[in-house]
Amino acid sequence: MNAPVLAHRQALSEGTSGVACLSFQLNEQTPAVFSMSQVQEVIVLPAQQITPMPNMPPCVLGLSTRRSRVMWLVDLAHMLLSTPLPSNIRNYNVVIIRVAQKLQQQNMLVSTTHSQALLGLIVPTMRGVVRFPPDLIQTPKGHFAPSLMPCLRGCLIQKDEMLLVLDAEAIARSPILQSS
Repeated sequence: MNAPVLAHRQALSEGTSGVACLSFQLNEQTPAVFSMSQVQEVIVLPAQQITPMPNMPPCVLGLSTRRSRVMWLVDLAHMLLSTPLPSNIRNYNVVIIRVAQKLQQQNMLVSTTHSQALLGLIVPTMRGVVRFPPDLIQTPKGHFAPSLMPCLRGCLIQKDEMLLVLDAEAIARSPILQSS
């Protein structure tokens, strides 16, 4: 699939109740969601369009461009759960998030030309859009990796599975992505 998988959050139909979230697999065992308010779009990106950069954390795959803007690409499962994607993937599912920039904060996302930065979060499988009332978000149940906890808003029990509700802003502000 070469075209964008999902359009901008404004394309969601109005009139349905609940919070719209993008659902995906963080790894084979872990379903997760982002609020659509944090998602710019979802694309499929060929591996050859990623430019590796030296001296980056192992979860940072490199740089790519989208609509004349440069963005970093991060293997989300590697960053949060220490489970990297297989190295032989030809096309990546990329969730592009918008992050408000703070001028006093220096990290690798900061660009002087835009008030918002883009960050591409690579996930193995996209599941689609789900809606649920915000009061269904619960305190996470179970033991989670320490690297995941600062990025976890809560969990949602839906159809006998627990979806992790992740905070895209917290992921972008993670100390792993800070420049030295």
